[in-house]
Amino acid sequence: MREKGKYSQWKFIAAFVVVMGLFAGVKYGFGIEVPVKVVERGLRAEARWANIKEEVMEEENVVEEEVVVLDDIENTEDDVLFEEEEDSVVVPSVLSGAHRVRGVWSYSACFPDSQSVQIEAAQKNGITPVQNRMEAEVLVKEHRLVNICHSPFYAIDDLTHSIPYLVPRAQHLLNTICLNFIDSCQVKGLPIHLPIVTSVLRTTDDVSNLQRGNKNATTNSCHCYGTTVDIAYNKFMPMTGTYESRAALLRWNEPMKRVLSEVLNDLRMEGQCYVKYERKQGCFHLTCR
Repeated sequence: MREKGKYSQWKFIAAFVVVMGLFAGVKYGFGIEVPVKVVERGLRAEARWANIKEEVMEEENVVEEEVVVLDDIENTEDDVLFEEEEDSVVVPSVLSGAHRVRGVWSYSACFPDSQSVQIEAAQKNGITPVQNRMEAEVLVKEHRLVNICHSPFYAIDDLTHSIPYLVPRAQHLLNTICLNFIDSCQVKGLPIHLPIVTSVLRTTDDVSNLQRGNKNATTNSCHCYGTTVDIAYNKFMPMTGTYESRAALLRWNEPMKRVLSEVLNDLRMEGQCYVKYERKQGCFHLTCR
């Protein structure tokens, strides 16, 4: 019986080898291949995975905004030159299925409105340029200009080459920007700060004084029409602070800068203003439409 059992086991192994050999011979002898649809599905899956890995690598390699240290003085380079600046990309927050970024994805690309665009709007909606501050005061009395100094929604920088007057249309735009900024900070859980206005109306005398220290400054500036304002993105005023307490200023806060850019982008897309991102000046230069 024991001999018979051994023989049966050997017979089974031999039969198994023969069967496997037959299967192998059928596969390789007659050229039976894996179905085409299975191959195609595998290739498509591999391609999709490659695309996913490429998108992840692109998002991880996004370049952050370059930081430039600026002084607290008013702009000494006139905004009208608008030198070409290298693109500054911020990390995208929302991606669509087509891998497009919504909202502000690049400061310089999203705010490209040049001098030629803004000067046309300034001449259309603004005043005739005034020679000096006395002429500007006359327009204030005539309600063609508004003094913007007294506002709870923003702070005024130390203005050395401009005066705090805007046409009513531009004042309304400035109030809207700053109210939207404060509201957005509250929604996002950021501490409440006020935007800081760094340049407003320039008289002819102001432009002449500016040209003495900067040969690039031009006579026909958008700031001469009372429609244009510069808002800093590199410093913000605490709600409870005063501008005299410089130590209290919040400086180079990227979340605040992004919130301000989102507010400006929304209003720009609504057709309420033109905006130019000025990297060297540390401000957004904007004109009401």
